[in-house]
Amino acid sequence: MGAKINVSIVVIAIYSLYYGYMSTARWSAIKRRHLRAKSAKESGDLETLRNSSPEEQFAVLVVGGRFVNPFPEYREQGIFEFIVWKIVEVIRWNPRAGVPRDKALIAELLPLYRPDFEVLFDTDSFIGPGGSDLKTESNPELLPSGNASPIGLTSSVTSAVYYSSDTGSSTNIQLDSSTLADSWTPISQRYVMSARIPAGSHDAHSLSDTSSNTTSSGPHSPTADETATRTIIPTGVPPRDERLTVTWIGQSCIFIQCHGINFLTDPLFCARIINSYIGPKRLRPSPCQLEHLPRIDFVLVSHDHPDHLEEDTIRKIGNSAMWIVPMGLRRYLARKGIYRVAELKWWDKIPLPGKERDGWEIACTPSMHWSGRHLYDSNRTLWCSFLILHNTRPVIFHAGDTGYSAELFTGISQVYGTGCEVALVPCGAYSPRWHLQPQHVDPAECVKIMIDLGAKRLVGVHWATFILSDEHYLEPKQKLEQEAVAVGLQDAVWAAEFGRTIVVPYRSADEAGSGSDDDAVFRLPDARVSGVRRLRALEGRHTLIW
Repeated sequence: MGAKINVSIVVIAIYSLYYGYMSTARWSAIKRRHLRAKSAKESGDLETLRNSSPEEQFAVLVVGGRFVNPFPEYREQGIFEFIVWKIVEVIRWNPRAGVPRDKALIAELLPLYRPDFEVLFDTDSFIGPGGSDLKTESNPELLPSGNASPIGLTSSVTSAVYYSSDTGSSTNIQLDSSTLADSWTPISQRYVMSARIPAGSHDAHSLSDTSSNTTSSGPHSPTADETATRTIIPTGVPPRDERLTVTWIGQSCIFIQCHGINFLTDPLFCARIINSYIGPKRLRPSPCQLEHLPRIDFVLVSHDHPDHLEEDTIRKIGNSAMWIVPMGLRRYLARKGIYRVAELKWWDKIPLPGKERDGWEIACTPSMHWSGRHLYDSNRTLWCSFLILHNTRPVIFHAGDTGYSAELFTGISQVYGTGCEVALVPCGAYSPRWHLQPQHVDPAECVKIMIDLGAKRLVGVHWATFILSDEHYLEPKQKLEQEAVAVGLQDAVWAAEFGRTIVVPYRSADEAGSGSDDDAVFRLPDARVSGVRRLRALEGRHTLIW
């Protein structure tokens, strides 16, 4: 027994020395950078100022072979603090985060919405056999986004009618999620979706297009009836090249469309974080599965925590999309057979490949967080946020996970400019503050990030998906709305809802013209935000126009 105690003391002592070294080395580097920036401002020398820019002050910092945060607001959190927090969680008597045991009540307070597939697939642009028949079966789990009945979207098999633009023939195809990575890309390249509106049964959880179960082998020309009755994009929705769409799947997983380019952030569709049997469980099911969305062009991964990077979705997407990840994640993805990877460090910027994407870029920007999928690999890989840019102008900001640092986010706007159309920022998982403040912003800090970035709109995400913290599960939405009212930004701030599609009219600066309302910026005492108007729902739909 005595020997075991001695070994334990030695292990604790070694870890304490390591922890002390990491903290001291990090603070020394931060002070050196701060003093360099301060002397540069005092000297006024142009070259010195350039070397003390945000890119230099908040460049990637590595200590002892691990990435560390170069922000003075961050506090190193060791294994001892983590253990204490977990013990407190285990011994609590009251239900965590106030989650009721009544699932029907949770469903009422956290409704699921059917993503607006008509808009996401741009069905007005495509004509195909059976493309207009939107007959669906009722599923009480999902509220409809359009005139179709509520549907269920939980099956791993998709059945749909595809129309070949090359041959004019239609084919009824079954897409099994287990082979999605192999089948998705060639199908998406060879076929144009005529209407991919799934129907479901809440008993069988099936997903199929009931409009047609036949296969046509010969050329097909749409009839007058098909042309007259096909589904069209709802009135009030801008054309595909003049809009952005944001659809929240849960946590920080968001399906984004920019001028027809499809992005998926921090992929996560599973019911539990770790695997199918253990780990925190979703409060509400995913509003859709990967198979139901349009083909993904780019996957943006902010860090490798299991609630931001799901292994099953990695397998499903495979190399059918390009993965854009922070440093260190390329090796992890390579072990999964993924080679279409762009690995970036903070302040790196890459153009999106393809002629049709000229002017579109991805910038990897800093965030204040940490990484690791296990206890032993913490901070072996980098964490980040992302900016989607169009013609050097910020369009969408994806924060991933982050704590708050005023210099960080004003620095991002200093480097890339203000006027970001939509900032997607976490607003939940922030309590207790003594433990989570360095790594997760609260709703007040979420609004501060919007102001620091000079963003036009803020969508709060990363709330009410899993219970990973102590605040009441509905508190993030309530507090975010209160904070927005307090600074006069209630028309520009929105707490995301599961599955609901938000449409943002967007034209590039060249298309909009210098006098466009889209570029008009009014200033509040402590805020910079465009003259956006309150979100409005399309008539008869749950889709929101912002």
